[in-house]
Amino acid sequence: MNESFSRLIFLFDIHCIIEEQERWLAMNKFNYYLHEISKSVSTGIIGYLKATLKLSLLGFIILSVGLWFFHVKWWFVIAFLIAVVDMLPVVGSGIVMIPWALIQLLLGNTTIAWQLGVLYIILVVVRQIAEPIFTGKAIGVRPLYTFLASIVCIMIFGPIGAVLGAIVTIILKSLFEVRRYQDRNVL
Repeated sequence: MNESFSRLIFLFDIHCIIEEQERWLAMNKFNYYLHEISKSVSTGIIGYLKATLKLSLLGFIILSVGLWFFHVKWWFVIAFLIAVVDMLPVVGSGIVMIPWALIQLLLGNTTIAWQLGVLYIILVVVRQIAEPIFTGKAIGVRPLYTFLASIVCIMIFGPIGAVLGAIVTIILKSLFEVRRYQDRNVL
């Protein structure tokens, strides 16, 4: 009886060890996937920030050329400040350009008002075309997917969706990459 009881305890211990090992392996696998996803998301966010800086530089160049061409005093400083404001999510260059053009129009300076309006339209169009391309390349996603994600997020969340679109794209890309690794049995 004592020997059979010892065997029963031994079998129970082996069962517990195997079950604990399975839990440990599952937790290890989960930690691996979590680490890979966070690493991929971090890389994507850094890429997004680099793309934002490139877009800001592009905006600065367009503004500098336009303001210089229109003989605006302090064109370099004004272009730089508007480019910095343009980096802020949702706010954009319109927060400066539109009121500036309207004030010039109300003051009777119709020529500079129209010039600022046209410059703003050029800036917005170029940015809307370049943003999915720069962002898509920076985060490793096709520009069309980045553009579509931004449009869907803008429709759902409003202006803040422009930023959320890129973040959602980064997260989805990370999840698909980890899933691809899992399908290849990397772990």
